[in-house]
Amino acid sequence: MNDAMLTVATALAQIRAGVEDFGGRPINGTLVLDNNIEFLPRGLVATAIEAKNCTKLRYLPKDLHAGRLDFSGCTGLTSIPEGLHCFELDLRGTSIEHLPLVHVQNRLNLSNNIHLKSLPRNLKVGSLVLRGCSALESLPEGIDVNFLDLTDCVNFRRWPSTGRISIGRIVARNCINMPNLPNWLGELAQLSVRGCSSLTELPAGLVVHSWLDLGNTEISGLPADSQVSQLRWNGVPIDERIAFQPETISVSEIIDEVNVERRRVLLERKGYEEFFAQAEAKELDRDRDTGGVRRLLQMPMPNDEDLVCLAVQCPSTDRRYVLRVPPTMRSCHQAAAWIAGFDNPNDYKLLKET
Repeated sequence: MNDAMLTVATALAQIRAGVEDFGGRPINGTLVLDNNIEFLPRGLVATAIEAKNCTKLRYLPKDLHAGRLDFSGCTGLTSIPEGLHCFELDLRGTSIEHLPLVHVQNRLNLSNNIHLKSLPRNLKVGSLVLRGCSALESLPEGIDVNFLDLTDCVNFRRWPSTGRISIGRIVARNCINMPNLPNWLGELAQLSVRGCSSLTELPAGLVVHSWLDLGNTEISGLPADSQVSQLRWNGVPIDERIAFQPETISVSEIIDEVNVERRRVLLERKGYEEFFAQAEAKELDRDRDTGGVRRLLQMPMPNDEDLVCLAVQCPSTDRRYVLRVPPTMRSCHQAAAWIAGFDNPNDYKLLKET
């Protein structure tokens, strides 16, 4: 070992003793910090630094240098130095609101930064993970990534006018306020917009080489000039008819489908209410509530548990709903109690329904 190098044990002892400057002497190995560390010395150089859950850590030195940096769970960390260079940077669960321009070669993970509001212009990184960044409303101009994960960014609304996202994958599950995808998207391997309930169309010229998951969206068709190898609905491969013409799905097609997951999707696309309206289902029970007649319906499913649903009518809107319940339900009251969260139907005593 080079005499100028510090061992991990020596480095840790000096940090615990409050040494303020390492003078750029490299540390031989991964530095794993105690979770009560409050600051890092200047001139800190290491192959990797793990500082998970160091909740007292507030700042990082401007000249910090390491290949891999893990500050996940450092809830007291509100900023990082501009211009930081590293191979991977893990900032999950920190309290950063505005990320400065950093140079992360491989993977930047900002998951569950619920205060994160902005990313720097021209951010370039191989993989960018923004899961659960619920305050983030937009991505920066000039963003350049191969893999992007926006899962559960529920307030995300705006794409930049310029950028590059290509080669890899975009996962934007449950971005419920995302109205569109950018027109400048490059060719992708995979694209998931599952649960993006505000999304109604896809950009022209979309090319997805592996699969596109559009479950629970309002997308009504593929652009004429798009190329998509496989469509999926909530993870299950489907074709364009099931995706965009659910009214053509027949009751017999659902019952005869041998693949349970695919049958579930067929049912979901057709809708339970429409299915039971057309199927010759067995009525297990019938009674009345304030909305009118309630019916507990059962439909046997080959190689699967019976499909049992409670058909009810809303007393205030007169709309009818068909709600799936466990196959063990045998009465309307039992099913209604289960829907209301009661395991014991005897505990479910409705005083007034509006």
